[in-house]
Amino acid sequence: MKTQTISIIGLDKVGASIGLAVGQANPALQRLGFDGERSRGQQAQARGAVDKALWSLPQVVEPADILILNLPLGEMADLLAAIAPHIQPHCLLLDLSPLKERGLALAGQYLTRGHYVGIAAVYGAKWLFDGRTDPEAAQPDLFRNSLLALTPSPEASPQAVETAVNFGRLLGAQPFFLEAAEYDSLAYALESLPGLLAAALFNALTKSDGWRDRLRLAGPAFAQTTFPLTRPDLGQLALHDKETTLHWLDNLLAELTAVREQVANGEADIVSAILTEMGREHAAWVAERQANEWDDQPPIERVTLGQQLLGGLAPGGKAGKKRDG
Repeated sequence: MKTQTISIIGLDKVGASIGLAVGQANPALQRLGFDGERSRGQQAQARGAVDKALWSLPQVVEPADILILNLPLGEMADLLAAIAPHIQPHCLLLDLSPLKERGLALAGQYLTRGHYVGIAAVYGAKWLFDGRTDPEAAQPDLFRNSLLALTPSPEASPQAVETAVNFGRLLGAQPFFLEAAEYDSLAYALESLPGLLAAALFNALTKSDGWRDRLRLAGPAFAQTTFPLTRPDLGQLALHDKETTLHWLDNLLAELTAVREQVANGEADIVSAILTEMGREHAAWVAERQANEWDDQPPIERVTLGQQLLGGLAPGGKAGKKRDG
Protein backbone atom coordinates (compact mmCIF):
# COMPACT_ATOMS: atom_id res chain seq x y z
CA MET A 1 0.00 0.00 0.00
CA LYS A 2 1.47 3.28 -1.08
CA THR A 3 1.28 6.24 1.27
CA GLN A 4 -1.19 8.94 0.43
CA THR A 5 -1.65 10.70 3.78
CA ILE A 6 0.78 11.70 6.52
CA SER A 7 -0.72 13.02 9.73
CA ILE A 8 1.20 14.97 12.37
CA ILE A 9 0.03 15.31 15.97
CA GLY A 10 1.94 18.15 17.64
CA LEU A 11 2.56 21.15 15.41
CA ASP A 12 5.40 22.99 17.08
CA LYS A 13 8.61 23.79 15.23
CA VAL A 14 9.58 20.12 14.97
CA GLY A 15 6.22 18.84 13.75
CA ALA A 16 5.78 21.72 11.33
CA SER A 17 9.31 21.26 9.97
CA ILE A 18 8.55 17.62 9.21
CA GLY A 19 5.41 18.73 7.38
CA LEU A 20 7.40 21.24 5.32
CA ALA A 21 10.02 18.61 4.41
CA VAL A 22 7.33 16.16 3.29
CA GLY A 23 5.52 18.84 1.29
CA GLN A 24 8.77 19.84 -0.40
CA ALA A 25 9.40 16.22 -1.41
CA ASN A 26 5.92 15.67 -2.85
CA PRO A 27 3.35 18.50 -2.84
CA ALA A 28 0.64 16.05 -3.94
CA LEU A 29 0.85 14.07 -0.68
CA GLN A 30 -1.91 14.95 1.77
CA ARG A 31 -0.64 16.32 5.09
CA LEU A 32 -3.05 16.52 8.02
CA GLY A 33 -2.25 18.08 11.39
CA PHE A 34 -3.58 18.35 14.92
CA ASP A 35 -2.45 20.37 17.91
CA GLY A 36 -4.10 20.87 21.28
CA GLU A 37 -3.40 24.58 20.95
CA ARG A 38 -5.60 25.67 18.08
CA SER A 39 -3.46 28.73 17.36
CA ARG A 40 -0.43 26.52 16.66
CA GLY A 41 -2.46 24.46 14.21
CA GLN A 42 -3.54 27.63 12.46
CA GLN A 43 0.06 28.89 12.33
CA ALA A 44 1.28 25.58 10.92
CA GLN A 45 -1.36 25.63 8.19
CA ALA A 46 -0.58 29.27 7.35
CA ARG A 47 3.13 28.36 7.21
CA GLY A 48 2.33 25.61 4.68
CA ALA A 49 3.43 22.81 7.02
CA VAL A 50 0.08 20.99 6.69
CA ASP A 51 -2.68 21.13 4.14
CA LYS A 52 -5.34 20.99 6.84
CA ALA A 53 -5.15 21.60 10.59
CA LEU A 54 -8.08 19.65 12.05
CA TRP A 55 -9.58 19.75 15.54
CA SER A 56 -10.70 16.14 15.78
CA LEU A 57 -8.19 13.36 16.52
CA PRO A 58 -10.17 10.66 14.65
CA GLN A 59 -10.26 12.84 11.52
CA VAL A 60 -6.47 13.11 11.64
CA VAL A 61 -5.69 9.52 12.61
CA GLU A 62 -8.08 7.44 10.52
CA PRO A 63 -6.75 8.45 7.05
CA ALA A 64 -3.09 8.27 8.11
CA ASP A 65 -0.71 5.91 6.35
CA ILE A 66 2.09 7.43 8.43
CA LEU A 67 1.30 9.05 11.77
CA ILE A 68 3.86 11.33 13.46
CA LEU A 69 3.49 11.64 17.24
CA ASN A 70 5.27 14.77 18.49
CA LEU A 71 4.19 15.24 22.10
CA PRO A 72 5.69 15.65 25.59
CA LEU A 73 6.23 12.52 27.64
CA GLY A 74 3.32 13.14 29.99
CA GLU A 75 0.73 13.33 27.20
CA MET A 76 1.59 10.09 25.43
CA ALA A 77 -0.49 7.61 27.46
CA ASP A 78 -3.74 9.56 27.12
CA LEU A 79 -3.08 10.20 23.44
CA LEU A 80 -2.39 6.56 22.57
CA ALA A 81 -5.49 5.44 24.46
CA ALA A 82 -7.56 7.98 22.52
CA ILE A 83 -6.23 7.21 19.04
CA ALA A 84 -5.77 3.42 19.26
CA PRO A 85 -9.26 2.53 17.91
CA HIS A 86 -8.77 4.83 14.91
CA ILE A 87 -5.37 3.59 13.66
CA GLN A 88 -5.39 1.69 10.38
CA PRO A 89 -3.77 -1.79 10.48
CA HIS A 90 -1.09 -0.78 7.96
CA CYS A 91 -0.27 2.58 9.58
CA LEU A 92 3.34 3.39 10.53
CA LEU A 93 3.56 5.33 13.81
CA LEU A 94 6.71 7.40 14.27
CA ASP A 95 7.00 8.53 17.89
CA LEU A 96 9.23 11.49 18.78
CA SER A 97 8.57 11.38 22.56
CA PRO A 98 11.80 11.75 24.55
CA LEU A 99 12.13 8.37 26.31
CA LYS A 100 12.13 5.36 24.03
CA GLU A 101 11.68 2.59 26.61
CA ARG A 102 8.61 4.41 27.91
CA GLY A 103 7.28 4.86 24.38
CA LEU A 104 7.71 1.16 23.57
CA ALA A 105 5.97 0.20 26.81
CA LEU A 106 3.02 2.49 26.09
CA ALA A 107 2.76 1.17 22.54
CA GLY A 108 2.61 -2.36 23.86
CA GLN A 109 -0.04 -1.35 26.37
CA TYR A 110 -2.39 0.60 24.11
CA LEU A 111 -1.83 -0.31 20.46
CA THR A 112 -3.24 -3.41 18.80
CA ARG A 113 -2.88 -2.19 15.21
CA GLY A 114 -0.22 -0.40 13.24
CA HIS A 115 3.58 -0.52 13.30
CA TYR A 116 5.34 1.47 16.04
CA VAL A 117 8.85 2.92 15.63
CA GLY A 118 10.38 5.33 18.12
CA ILE A 119 12.49 8.02 16.49
CA ALA A 120 14.70 10.89 17.61
CA ALA A 121 15.35 13.57 15.01
CA VAL A 122 18.51 15.60 15.62
CA TYR A 123 18.69 19.23 14.49
CA GLY A 124 21.06 20.05 11.70
CA ALA A 125 24.08 22.06 12.83
CA LYS A 126 22.89 25.33 11.23
CA TRP A 127 19.82 25.33 13.52
CA LEU A 128 21.48 24.35 16.82
CA PHE A 129 21.40 27.87 18.24
CA ASP A 130 17.92 28.84 17.06
CA GLY A 131 15.83 28.59 20.23
CA ARG A 132 12.45 29.31 18.67
CA THR A 133 9.82 26.58 19.09
CA ASP A 134 6.71 27.93 17.34
CA PRO A 135 5.52 26.68 13.93
CA GLU A 136 6.45 29.96 12.28
CA ALA A 137 10.11 29.04 12.92
CA ALA A 138 9.76 25.71 11.09
CA GLN A 139 12.28 24.91 8.36
CA PRO A 140 12.18 22.11 5.77
CA ASP A 141 15.90 21.46 6.31
CA LEU A 142 15.76 21.41 10.14
CA PHE A 143 17.17 17.85 10.24
CA ARG A 144 19.23 17.91 7.05
CA ASN A 145 22.78 16.57 7.26
CA SER A 146 22.17 15.21 10.72
CA LEU A 147 21.01 11.97 12.37
CA LEU A 148 17.76 10.10 12.96
CA ALA A 149 17.82 7.47 15.71
CA LEU A 150 15.33 4.61 15.42
CA THR A 151 14.08 2.25 18.14
CA PRO A 152 11.50 0.00 16.45
CA SER A 153 9.03 -2.17 18.28
CA PRO A 154 9.92 -5.86 17.89
CA GLU A 155 6.45 -6.31 16.40
CA ALA A 156 6.91 -3.71 13.64
CA SER A 157 7.14 -5.34 10.22
CA PRO A 158 10.42 -5.18 8.27
CA GLN A 159 8.62 -3.12 5.61
CA ALA A 160 7.54 -0.62 8.25
CA VAL A 161 11.08 -0.32 9.62
CA GLU A 162 12.43 0.17 6.10
CA THR A 163 9.84 2.90 5.54
CA ALA A 164 10.95 4.60 8.78
CA VAL A 165 14.56 4.49 7.57
CA ASN A 166 13.60 6.04 4.26
CA PHE A 167 11.53 8.67 6.02
CA GLY A 168 14.68 9.75 7.82
CA ARG A 169 16.46 10.04 4.50
CA LEU A 170 13.61 12.16 3.18
CA LEU A 171 14.33 14.58 6.03
CA GLY A 172 17.97 14.62 4.90
CA ALA A 173 19.11 12.73 8.02
CA GLN A 174 21.25 9.60 8.36
CA PRO A 175 19.16 6.88 10.05
CA PHE A 176 20.78 4.58 12.60
CA PHE A 177 19.51 2.09 15.17
CA LEU A 178 19.87 2.22 18.95
CA GLU A 179 18.56 0.11 21.78
CA ALA A 180 15.87 2.02 23.63
CA ALA A 181 17.75 1.85 26.94
CA GLU A 182 20.93 3.15 25.32
CA TYR A 183 19.10 6.08 23.77
CA ASP A 184 17.42 6.96 27.06
CA SER A 185 20.73 7.04 28.93
CA LEU A 186 21.93 9.60 26.40
CA ALA A 187 18.70 11.58 26.66
CA TYR A 188 19.15 12.08 30.40
CA ALA A 189 22.57 13.63 29.79
CA LEU A 190 21.58 15.72 26.77
CA GLU A 191 18.02 16.75 27.68
CA SER A 192 17.41 16.39 31.41
CA LEU A 193 20.77 17.69 32.68
CA PRO A 194 20.67 20.99 30.72
CA GLY A 195 17.15 21.57 32.06
CA LEU A 196 18.22 21.05 35.66
CA LEU A 197 21.25 23.27 35.15
CA ALA A 198 18.96 25.95 33.71
CA ALA A 199 16.70 25.68 36.75
CA ALA A 200 19.64 26.05 39.14
CA LEU A 201 21.01 29.07 37.28
CA PHE A 202 17.63 30.77 37.12
CA ASN A 203 17.00 30.18 40.82
CA ALA A 204 20.50 31.36 41.78
CA LEU A 205 19.79 34.75 40.20
CA THR A 206 16.11 35.22 41.01
CA LYS A 207 16.60 34.44 44.71
CA SER A 208 19.30 37.09 45.09
CA ASP A 209 18.73 40.75 45.92
CA GLY A 210 18.18 43.03 42.96
CA TRP A 211 17.36 40.17 40.60
CA ARG A 212 14.86 42.23 38.59
CA ASP A 213 17.56 44.77 37.68
CA ARG A 214 19.88 41.97 36.63
CA LEU A 215 17.40 40.02 34.53
CA ARG A 216 16.07 43.01 32.64
CA LEU A 217 19.59 43.39 31.28
CA ALA A 218 19.94 39.69 30.41
CA GLY A 219 20.94 38.90 26.85
CA PRO A 220 21.37 35.84 24.61
CA ALA A 221 23.82 34.03 26.91
CA PHE A 222 21.34 33.92 29.79
CA ALA A 223 18.33 33.31 27.53
CA GLN A 224 19.96 30.37 25.73
CA THR A 225 21.32 28.83 28.92
CA THR A 226 17.91 28.90 30.64
CA PHE A 227 15.94 27.98 27.51
CA PRO A 228 15.58 24.28 28.53
CA LEU A 229 13.14 25.42 31.24
CA THR A 230 10.55 25.76 28.46
CA ARG A 231 10.29 21.94 28.24
CA PRO A 232 6.85 20.94 29.59
CA ASP A 233 8.04 17.43 30.50
CA LEU A 234 11.33 18.38 32.21
CA GLY A 235 10.30 17.15 35.67
CA GLN A 236 9.02 13.83 34.37
CA LEU A 237 12.15 13.34 32.31
CA ALA A 238 14.42 14.06 35.27
CA LEU A 239 12.58 11.74 37.67
CA HIS A 240 11.80 8.86 35.33
CA ASP A 241 15.21 7.30 36.12
CA LYS A 242 16.50 9.01 39.23
CA GLU A 243 19.69 6.94 39.41
CA THR A 244 20.84 8.03 35.96
CA THR A 245 19.83 11.65 36.58
CA LEU A 246 21.75 11.68 39.88
CA HIS A 247 24.81 10.23 38.14
CA TRP A 248 24.91 13.13 35.69
CA LEU A 249 24.13 15.68 38.42
CA ASP A 250 27.06 14.37 40.47
CA ASN A 251 29.36 14.75 37.46
CA LEU A 252 28.09 18.30 36.92
CA LEU A 253 28.56 19.23 40.58
CA ALA A 254 32.12 17.92 40.49
CA GLU A 255 32.90 20.09 37.47
CA LEU A 256 31.28 23.16 39.07
CA THR A 257 33.34 22.57 42.21
CA ALA A 258 36.50 22.41 40.12
CA VAL A 259 35.59 25.65 38.36
CA ARG A 260 34.92 27.32 41.71
CA GLU A 261 38.33 26.27 43.00
CA GLN A 262 40.03 27.66 39.90
CA VAL A 263 38.25 30.99 40.29
CA ALA A 264 38.97 31.07 44.03
CA ASN A 265 42.68 30.54 43.38
CA GLY A 266 42.54 33.64 41.21
CA GLU A 267 45.19 32.58 38.73
CA ALA A 268 43.89 34.42 35.69
CA ASP A 269 46.32 32.87 33.21
CA ILE A 270 45.37 29.33 34.21
CA VAL A 271 41.61 30.00 34.20
CA SER A 272 41.86 31.78 30.87
CA ALA A 273 43.86 28.92 29.35
CA ILE A 274 41.37 26.31 30.57
CA LEU A 275 38.36 28.19 29.25
CA THR A 276 40.10 28.90 25.94
CA GLU A 277 40.82 25.20 25.50
CA MET A 278 37.21 24.32 26.31
CA GLY A 279 36.11 26.90 23.76
CA ARG A 280 38.29 25.18 21.14
CA GLU A 281 36.75 21.81 22.01
CA HIS A 282 33.27 23.29 21.70
CA ALA A 283 34.12 24.78 18.29
CA ALA A 284 35.48 21.39 17.20
CA TRP A 285 32.22 19.73 18.25
CA VAL A 286 30.19 22.27 16.25
CA ALA A 287 32.42 21.61 13.24
CA GLU A 288 31.90 17.86 13.62
CA ARG A 289 28.16 18.39 13.76
CA GLN A 290 28.34 20.43 10.57
CA ALA A 291 30.38 17.75 8.80
CA ASN A 292 28.17 14.97 10.25
CA GLU A 293 30.84 12.35 9.58
CA TRP A 294 30.49 10.06 12.58
CA ASP A 295 32.21 6.66 12.48
CA ASP A 296 32.81 6.92 8.74
CA GLN A 297 29.11 6.95 7.90
CA PRO A 298 28.26 6.78 4.19
CA PRO A 299 26.98 10.03 2.70
CA ILE A 300 23.30 10.74 3.21
CA GLU A 301 21.33 9.96 0.08
CA ARG A 302 18.14 11.96 0.10
CA VAL A 303 15.20 10.15 -1.45
CA THR A 304 11.91 11.40 -2.77
CA LEU A 305 8.41 10.08 -2.46
CA GLY A 306 8.53 9.45 -6.19
CA GLN A 307 11.02 6.66 -5.43
CA GLN A 308 8.26 4.86 -3.50
CA LEU A 309 9.82 5.95 -0.25
CA LEU A 310 6.64 5.29 1.64
CA GLY A 311 5.30 2.30 -0.23
CA GLY A 312 5.17 -1.36 0.66
CA LEU A 313 3.73 -1.39 4.15
CA ALA A 314 2.21 -4.76 4.85
CA PRO A 315 -1.56 -4.70 5.36
CA GLY A 316 -2.65 -5.78 8.80
CA GLY A 317 -0.29 -6.38 11.67
CA LYS A 318 -0.41 -5.39 15.30
CA ALA A 319 1.76 -2.96 17.18
CA GLY A 320 1.04 -4.30 20.63
CA LYS A 321 0.94 -8.04 19.99
CA LYS A 322 3.36 -10.48 18.48
CA ARG A 323 2.46 -11.63 15.00
CA ASP A 324 2.52 -15.28 14.04
CA GLY A 325 5.30 -16.15 11.63
